[in-house]
Amino acid sequence: MRTAIVIAASLACLGSASAHDWYELGCCGGSHCGPVADGVVVERKDGVSVQGFGTLSYSDPRLRWSRDDRDHVCSVGDKLLCVYRKPKGM
Repeated sequence: MRTAIVIAASLACLGSASAHDWYELGCCGGSHCGPVADGVVVERKDGVSVQGFGTLSYSDPRLRWSRDDRDHVCSVGDKLLCVYRKPKGM
């Protein structure tokens, strides 16, 4: 629950001026997405761990690549819509 609040607070602080226009409509269209702090999204052997949401297998269609150097989480309440991972090496 605490993690969901942290993520929600991060998303609420974005404001429309910093919204990304590259979030895909199939995910959220930018309505519920935002960059998250380092450590919220972590690559693991068995998949991608998303703090507060568990681990997604690498074949999960909700995993996408970020177009910048940050991880982004898209969620509504406790439902994870998708995760944009920063490119490897960043």
